Amino acid sequence: MNKNLLLLLLVSIFFGCADDVEFNNPAVQANFEGQSWEAVAQSASTKDGGLIIRAVRGTETLLLFTTRTDAGNYPLGDNNQSEARYRAADGTIYSTLNAPDPSVQVFPSDGLIEISNVDLVSNTATGEFWFNAFTADGLNSVNFIDGVFFQVPILQNIQEDTGGSTCDLAMATINDLQAEIMAFEPSPDVDLCLQYQVALEVQVLSCVDSDGTLQMMLDNVDCNDDDGDGLPNSFEDVNMDGNLDNDDADMDGIPNYLDNDDDGDGVLTNFENMRGDTDEDGIPNYLDMDDDNDGVLSIFEGASASQNTDGDSLVDHIDPDDDGDGILTANENPDPNGDGDPADALDTDMDGTPDYLQN
Repeated sequence: MNKNLLLLLLVSIFFGCADDVEFNNPAVQANFEGQSWEAVAQSASTKDGGLIIRAVRGTETLLLFTTRTDAGNYPLGDNNQSEARYRAADGTIYSTLNAPDPSVQVFPSDGLIEISNVDLVSNTATGEFWFNAFTADGLNSVNFIDGVFFQVPILQNIQEDTGGSTCDLAMATINDLQAEIMAFEPSPDVDLCLQYQVALEVQVLSCVDSDGTLQMMLDNVDCNDDDGDGLPNSFEDVNMDGNLDNDDADMDGIPNYLDNDDDGDGVLTNFENMRGDTDEDGIPNYLDMDDDNDGVLSIFEGASASQNTDGDSLVDHIDPDDDGDGILTANENPDPNGDGDPADALDTDMDGTPDYLQN
């Protein structure tokens, strides 16, 4: 047989078999450091809203994590939350979440996972990948290119978790932080703001932000504390419109983020901020002109002087029973005309001491 014809036949047989592996059987394969790498076992899982591909060759393990299960591109490295992770035969772990040591490389880990299809009928996942990943100390790296995962069965048998996040996990974190911020206890401070800022960054990198809403929320976060009252500027944006200048709780012409007594009750915000929401009306003390909801504005209850009529552990402006007689202040008619000023308070015995301060 002609030697050239024999060579052509062998090449066609080889590539025919390769095509069969890549396109007709479940497979994960790639070019690893210039050599062919092909898994002997592979499976997939959907977890926390993301896709995980797990491929094993001997004692080596390759893991691909995406932030969602939608078809599309998932960038790796440079703070992106999708992850490619490789455990070598000697146990060394390389991840695209690790940054290189500057002495080795000035560019971060990088790569891409492209999901072509997650078929929920056949329960398989197909796509491509490539990446550069580093060890935790950033001194060593591995390179995978021309990677393919084809019809990998979704068996939901993968225990490993991503070191990054998924969109679902990011949203859950945001919801938890927002609840903590709105609870006012413990008081929302700069540290909580920075946690919220980082969580928003993760959400932007994990979720689809087609209209830019998430990025706009992130851009509007300001964790500075311009008035030194212990509250980050963004947490003083009461109407949450991103404009700090149109929030002025006491209407004194000074916006909250520049006002060290936001509600103008004579108690500095940083002191009221530690007390949360005394009357549990949904308005934190530092924005509440009537902290104990007794009908008398805090400024008229000696708030700045820590007035304490009944000598208990609560000063009057956070005490719902100022005189300790067992009758709530609000029920002793402390302000008949309802303007918050107790100058017209009921004084049954006409002794000059209103009922709500006399036991």
